[in-house]
Amino acid sequence: MRDRKRGSHRRVSTSPWKYVVATWLAGVLAAVGLGAVSPAGSALRSSLGLSAGALAWATSSITAVSAVLGIPAGWWILRFGAHRALSWGLFVMAVATAISATAGSWGLLLGSRVAEGVGYLLVFVAGPVVITRMTQGGIRSAALALWGTCVPMGLAVAAALGGVLASQWTWNRWFALTALGPLIMAGVLTVVLPRLPRTPVQYPHRAVGTWNGALRLGAAYGSLSLVGVAVVMVLPLFLTEHREVTPTVAGTVVALVCLGSAIGGLAASWLLRRGLALSSLVPLGVLMPVACVPAFSAEFPLAVSGGAATLVLLVDGLLISAVFAAVPAAVSRAEHVDVANGILNQLGSVGMLMGPPVFGLAIAAAGWGAVAAATFVFGGLGTVLLLKGARTSATGTADGVSRSLDAPDGVDVREGPKPLRKAPDVSKPNRNRI
Repeated sequence: MRDRKRGSHRRVSTSPWKYVVATWLAGVLAAVGLGAVSPAGSALRSSLGLSAGALAWATSSITAVSAVLGIPAGWWILRFGAHRALSWGLFVMAVATAISATAGSWGLLLGSRVAEGVGYLLVFVAGPVVITRMTQGGIRSAALALWGTCVPMGLAVAAALGGVLASQWTWNRWFALTALGPLIMAGVLTVVLPRLPRTPVQYPHRAVGTWNGALRLGAAYGSLSLVGVAVVMVLPLFLTEHREVTPTVAGTVVALVCLGSAIGGLAASWLLRRGLALSSLVPLGVLMPVACVPAFSAEFPLAVSGGAATLVLLVDGLLISAVFAAVPAAVSRAEHVDVANGILNQLGSVGMLMGPPVFGLAIAAAGWGAVAAATFVFGGLGTVLLLKGARTSATGTADGVSRSLDAPDGVDVREGPKPLRKAPDVSKPNRNRI
């Protein structure tokens, strides 16, 4: 009888990394949709008769949705469930992208891109929540840092694949291809991801100072995103006008620079997995304004300038990944993680929208040397705010969150010999209570 009972309570040890990688792939595919318009920009303009401004709206409308609805999305996902929101977000993106592939006017294209932005928002708020609830300890920090690479990796894939197909395919076929990935991944996640236990909502918005840590990290993410996006956007103009390189060479340099952001995020994940403290990564932020000097100077060889720009994005990507890794320690309750990620996405999207015009105004007023100055201001702000969040993580204030975000039965997220207790089933009353 005892052996039977023991056998009935055995759990299959399953590494959480397969769920982390599946969730990460969902984020990468969503980010491909974010960057899908740029490779087809010329064909779209000639086909639909769009102005440069209309094309820019179609490009940025996805992040505009996140800039407006990030926090409400966090509240909604808290009630709907992160694992379902992740799959539904991918499905919405797939349907909206398929509609945009058939667009015959700017209005339909813009409307479908806005709808795609809703799905994108669901993916990028729910994705870190799923990872947080499937992991703990050092694995959680490394997994969330890996999540921070989704956007640069997706943009790099969109630029590389779209650039190859742009001369061979119509923009309609390219959009249809980008719709296929999220659709397939939505089905995969529905089958692969275990159902996560729901956390009871206890009116967290009433607690004084509840969101201070999340707001600091959100502002850090916004500042760092502002720098990264702005540098990528203004670099092609600098290369073609002041370095007098061909558009092909400029595109190659920019692609390598964008890849640097993904490499930085992967480096952060690797370092955190091996126990490096978050606070140890933050001082690297000082390299960004320093590297901007040779990156935007015609006095250095092109290889040096390109390498310096890559270093800027590498450090920026590393710090952004550190922001995501610090989120669980910035909240005091399990149910706050959903809304905290909504805050991050909203403020991060605001930074992405503000970056190009802010840097453009600075360059118009003071020349290309203003890039280093603007990077010093916004990169320094993001670094300081992240340092405060990293110190919070080091003090272990998220112990309660770590204990309450246990993975579903059958997923082993242990880092030592101590067994992981099963998460409580809040849907069943405790019959042992008197």
